[in-house]
Formats: sequence, structure tokens, C-alpha cells
Amino acid sequence: MVDSAAAEGTAALSGGFEPVDEDAWLAAVDKVLKGAPFTKLVSTTADGITIQPLYTPGNSPGAADDAGFPGAAPFTRGARAAGRSDVAWDIRSLVSGPDVAAANANALVELERGVTSLEVRWGTAGIVDAASLATALDGVYLDLAPVVLRPGFDVAAASDALIALWADRGIEPADAVGGFGADPIATLAARGGAGRDPHALLAELGELAARTAERFPKVRSVTVSTLPAVEAGASEGQELAVMVATGAAYLRAMAAAGLSPDQAAGQIQVELAADEDVFSTIAKIRAARRLWSNLLAACGVSPGAQAPVLHVTEATRMLTRFDPWVNMLRTTAAVFAAGIGGADGVTALPYDVLLGDPSELGRRVARNTQLLLQEESNLGRVIDPAGGSGYVESLTDEMASVGWSIFQDLEAAGGMPDVLLDGTLGARIVGVRDARLARVATRKAPITGVSEFPNLGEDLPPPPLHDDPDADPILVPVRWAERFEALRDRADAARVNGLEPTVFLVNLGPVATHTARATFAKNFFEAGGLTATTSEQGSSTGFASADEAVAAFTASGSGLVCICSSDGLYEELAQPVA
Repeated sequence: MVDSAAAEGTAALSGGFEPVDEDAWLAAVDKVLKGAPFTKLVSTTADGITIQPLYTPGNSPGAADDAGFPGAAPFTRGARAAGRSDVAWDIRSLVSGPDVAAANANALVELERGVTSLEVRWGTAGIVDAASLATALDGVYLDLAPVVLRPGFDVAAASDALIALWADRGIEPADAVGGFGADPIATLAARGGAGRDPHALLAELGELAARTAERFPKVRSVTVSTLPAVEAGASEGQELAVMVATGAAYLRAMAAAGLSPDQAAGQIQVELAADEDVFSTIAKIRAARRLWSNLLAACGVSPGAQAPVLHVTEATRMLTRFDPWVNMLRTTAAVFAAGIGGADGVTALPYDVLLGDPSELGRRVARNTQLLLQEESNLGRVIDPAGGSGYVESLTDEMASVGWSIFQDLEAAGGMPDVLLDGTLGARIVGVRDARLARVATRKAPITGVSEFPNLGEDLPPPPLHDDPDADPILVPVRWAERFEALRDRADAARVNGLEPTVFLVNLGPVATHTARATFAKNFFEAGGLTATTSEQGSSTGFASADEAVAAFTASGSGLVCICSSDGLYEELAQPVA
């Protein structure tokens, strides 16, 4: 029964607007489309999920009802029934720098200015043993700021070094916080598996988890990271499947080491990626909690222990070397989506991370973007703010369905890590990756500052060398902008050698006549590094005759010309100008 007072309040909120049904909306849209098919507004994701232009109870029935409640299985709407009392989410920063001393200085600044946890990537910034780890974390209050390792294959050495550091700082095992980050499947994917026995790596993971569960109740020894798959081009559904399949492999390894289902679940932190697609990232995070709960329930984990500790890291694949300032906007979109989706922790990357060691400004912006969203935008004060949206709920459901289906395929093919090592997983990802790269190449998937609205006048350092001589990745990483960046690099190399690659735009007729195609052409050519030029007259009023155009082109010294105008002027002037 609807309360009459509540009903009156609802009516008042409508502000006197007449009710509008879906048919009226479709009729209005049809006027705008001017006869074009309605399917023009329908899109699909990389997994083939259909995105409708409008969601109503008719095309998203029961979606919100299936999401459950925050803090209860399947945890779609959040891992807790109430919001966090301290911060909206954990802000994590990488301990990085050209050397150990610089890494330590950067870490202290990050913590002093709002970061709440640190990640140490073993083997970077000179952190290779217990002594260098102690130097990198000198001055860090390890009982207040959790340290999470990304140890690669050096799990034993890295975890022993952190344990020794805790002991040296007088931190009791019961008070230690952080994680050891054992993740052999992700390491195999990112670094290669030559000479590595995956079964031995899983056994090592199980033994570490058993020791950790016994001695360090607040420490998680295992990470399930999807980053290698995402950086290789995986879709949202494939990423979710990798998460579940990897989790299943690790749970089996920990069960073999003697851990109970609840103990094993308590050893895992899940890491997903976030990119600039806000709604897809929100839905993916919500679907991930549901699938993780389903997996743990199937493994006998009690309902209260089925919610994942979910960390979200910004995907490198969306970032660009050219016009890197646009990366600030991509980071904001990714962090916003992670916060709305209910991530427990977020790692944002500095906008200039691809240009070498990040600048102080880059670190500051990455940090303060999160602080602003938390403290000024109050992003964490509402639990699951996207819940109830027909679009988000429908997308969550479909992503969960696709992810579980792919997971079943991977399990039927042998499970992780077999499908990783035999190429089954890589082949699936390559298909999705190549389809996305084709859309990027034809600018159907635009990249601002690179394939759209490039800035050829920017002064940037040459690309740094990131080659790891020990890495032979099974899942080869890719960035969407790489191929356009390669064209820009070739053009810049020509300029260094005194050859200016240019194209002269012959803009025919008034500005209103040629500006649309001239703008398109300028973007098109400059995306490949060619400078698009025209004469002052051509840029202001356009050329009125073939003689004017030819004289300006000859004076420009360019070896390439592009004629830009309307269809009507093409019929009149294009042939004589050409």
C-alpha cells in the first residue's frame, strides 16, 4: 500500500510536468533521427552486451531486486551494511623513484599529504633485499600505514624482508597490517613462465598463506590481480572470468595446505582495473563482488566471509604519452567510477607516468584527485549510489553472466594456470584486443590529444626505456594509443632531420562552408604527425578561385594538399583546383 502523504510528496517533486511514456520518447527521438534507424543509438560492449539508449522497467525487469542489500551476499551493492567511518576508500601509492633514497622521500611525502597505504614493487627503485626495503620505508609507521608487496617470483624473499622489518620496528605479529601479494598466475602472465613450475608456485602460495593465517591475523598473503589480462586488452567479461578462475586456483592451493575455506578466503585481496569508461567500470566492480561471493559460496565459505577486499588500480592501457595532461581527466573518470562502484582501495597513476619517473606535480594530482572526490565531493558517503539505475543494474547482471560463462569455459579447458600457459586465454584476449585496436585505428574509438585534437607543438621528453630483460610476457601488454604515437614519433624524427611533414589545406569558400571538413582533415592528418597548414587568407575566408588556391599551395612548399569544402563547391571548384 502506498502512503497518501508520500504519494503527494512524490507528485510535488514532479513539478507539474506531464507524465511521459516510452512511446512519447521514441516519437521525439524519431524526429531527431530524421528517418535513420533507431538501432543507430544502440551500441555493444567488447563482450557483445547490448547497451540500450533508454532503460525502463520494461527492458530491465527485476534487476534492482536481484542486487540484494549492502553487506549481505551476494554483496553486489557493497561489502558493508554501513559506510566506512574513517575514509571512503584506502588511497594507495607506489613506492617508486630512481633509487631507494628517492623512493623513501616520495613515500614520506605521499603519506604526509593524504595517502593511507603503500605498494612496494619488488625489484624496482633498488628494492631487492631486506636492507633496501628498510631504507625505502624508513620513517614510515608500519602499524598505521599498511604496506602491500608486489613481489613477482621473489615471494619468499620479499615476505621475509617485510616480516623482519616488522620485528625490527617492534610491531607484534597480531598488530602487523598489509599484504605479501603472492600472485604467481599474474606474475606468469606478466613476466613469462620459462623454467617455472606453476604447481610449485601454487604450493609455495599455499604454504605462505598457512603461515600467515597462523601468525599475522591482519595480513593478507595472496593477491588475485587481473591487471596483466587487462593491460593485454581483455574485456570486462574476460577480466571477471580471470578473477574467478585465478581465485579458484588459489583456493585449491590453500586448501591443499590445510586451510579451511573461511581461512583461505581471508587470505585474498582482489585487484581489478579501472579505465575511463565510467559506467562499465562501476558495473564491473559490482559484478565482481557478486561473482566472488558465488565462487566462495561454492567452495563452502560462510556467507559472512564471502565479500572480497577489492582494490582497484588505474589501467595503464588507456594512458597516452602525447598530450599527457589529458591523462588527468582519464584518472578522474577511473577514480570516480571506482569510488561509485564501492572499491575498498584505489591506486591512481600520475599523469606523466609514461614519461619516466613521475614528477612531483604528477604524484600530487593523482593523490589530490582522490582526496577531492572523497572530502569535497563526498563520494563515499552514499552506499552504492548507482544501485537502482536500470542501466547500471542491467549492465551489472549481464557482465556477471558473461564473466561466469567465460570462467566455466576456462575451467572446462583445464583452469588456471593451464589456460594461461597453453595459450587458450591469450587467444581469447587477442581477439577482443584486435577488435578494439581496429576501432582506434579508424578513429571510431577516439583518443583525445592523440587521434583527436592532437597538439603537435608540445615539447615532451623522448619516451623512456621500460624494457625488463627478464620479462617475456605471456599476455603482452598494449596501450590503445601506441600506434598513433609511433606515427608521431616517425614524423618528429623527420623534423629532427630537417624534413617537415606537412599537408596544405585548400579551404574553398566561406568559413561556414569549409570549416567542418577542414577541422576533420586537420585532426586526421595531425593524428599521424603531419602539420596541417593553410594561408592566412585560406584560414579566414577561404579561397574563391583555383588560381588563389594554387598560388598559396605553391608558396607553402608542401608536397601534399587536401581540398576542403561543401559538396556544392566541390562540384564547382574541386576539379579545376586539383
